[in-house]
Amino acid sequence: MAWVTVPGSNGIWEYDNAANTSLSDVYPDANGTVTGGVREFTPTGGNAQYTYIRCRKAGETIVRGELNKNYYDNLIP
Repeated sequence: MAWVTVPGSNGIWEYDNAANTSLSDVYPDANGTVTGGVREFTPTGGNAQYTYIRCRKAGETIVRGELNKNYYDNLIP
């Protein structure tokens, strides 16, 4: 497991790049597939949605939940 800085978050957020749906603090029943700590889901007729599934603030140990990867990817210049 490695905590990696979320691109576009100005170093505020990190995600677990080894997270998977077997962990107790993620949503195992959420639609999509998980690879490298990111869940991908495309609703019928919609656009792909990407979610970091296990996140924390940099320098903390408390897991805060999920972050929308699509949002942070759009913040990268």
